[in-house]
Amino acid sequence: MKKILAIFIISVLAIFLLNKMVYQKVPEQDTKEQLAEVERYKHPLKSISMEYRDNSDLKIFDSILKDNKVLILGENTHVDGSTFEAKSRLIKYLHENLNYNVVLYEAGQYDTWVMNEEMKYHQLKTSADSIGGLGLFEHWWNAKENQPLIQYYQKTKTSANPIEIGGFDIQFSGGVLSFKRGKLLKDFLSRNAININNFPIFNKRINELNNFIYPKYVSRVLKGNQKNEFLQELTGLEQAVLKLEKTPENTIYARYFNDMKNYITKNWKYKSGSVKSMQFRDSLMAKNLIYQIDSVYKDKKVIVWCANIHSFAERYSKDYLPLGSYIRSKYGQASYIIDFSSYAQQYETGGPADKPGKWAIENIFHKTKTPYFFLNLRNIPESSFLKKEFVSTINQRVDMKKNWSRSFDGIFYIDINTVLTPIKK
Repeated sequence: MKKILAIFIISVLAIFLLNKMVYQKVPEQDTKEQLAEVERYKHPLKSISMEYRDNSDLKIFDSILKDNKVLILGENTHVDGSTFEAKSRLIKYLHENLNYNVVLYEAGQYDTWVMNEEMKYHQLKTSADSIGGLGLFEHWWNAKENQPLIQYYQKTKTSANPIEIGGFDIQFSGGVLSFKRGKLLKDFLSRNAININNFPIFNKRINELNNFIYPKYVSRVLKGNQKNEFLQELTGLEQAVLKLEKTPENTIYARYFNDMKNYITKNWKYKSGSVKSMQFRDSLMAKNLIYQIDSVYKDKKVIVWCANIHSFAERYSKDYLPLGSYIRSKYGQASYIIDFSSYAQQYETGGPADKPGKWAIENIFHKTKTPYFFLNLRNIPESSFLKKEFVSTINQRVDMKKNWSRSFDGIFYIDINTVLTPIKK
């Protein structure tokens, strides 16, 4: 009985102490000092709309990006509508004022190439409001917040200074392209006298490629050693294309077969969202991106569109090195990373939700009562708390304590972010 009583008393004390730690208030003096620093270094932004005409607030980027080659624009989650609006306004400004003429997405190399070609030549007769779906994941084109940028891309194609759009992911990303993959592949192989009958599994399953990322589906349709044979066929197709003349189209198709093999391998080998899957994908995205920057768009300034977690310049964990760390290692200070964060998310119904934990810096940002602002962490003194460890929800709205200034160079803050508004068809 005494033992039970002792365990009960210890349990009660443990709960009391835990509650005290979790619910204690952040010291008021610390809050005041941090708020004063944020107020000192923040650069207020007037709007996130592409239609806003006064760009005086964006001129800060003229000096920040003066010697820049690669600008990475992150996003906290893929449903942050306000973030997409802000990125769109920034891309338009950088294109019209700082000679950034290339935007590369965390989307398929081949898919975005098809989209870019269609914007230029319209051979597939894709409607203007669906053209983004040839290359981009749906959250980056099929929403009210994204359409102005897609329209802007298309408008520049007829100008003297067009924006070129590309991608660096190994994944299939264009939903609108899904039902066209088989025909486009057959047409390409036929034009180049590559006999598809020499690749029997690929030939039989060419209209099912989108399903090959699902291991259970593959196990039903491929038996015995056919999985390995299918991957070998993809390698054989890549090698056959590499023997052709080195035209832009032939080059992208060779890379397409390579990406397809890697994408399928990733899904067969690793659990989706696992650290091993992330590491595998990011290492290959980095390889593709560096190729795009150094070979396809050599001597051009490049904007990279991706998620915050992929943008980080510092190792995320011992088993995961994000895309951004490869870019920082390759281009050094000629690369600049801007990640986006918010205090809360505004949904269609109800008030703002997804607020941060009490220790997160987003609470301090919210206290500035500034709807939008930018912090250039590169120019903040090392003595500032902003250059030390602090808690932030900048990674997928999860409270995390890190020295964030090692992961990115600037924070674009949007106080209340709105969710995407899907286009209803």
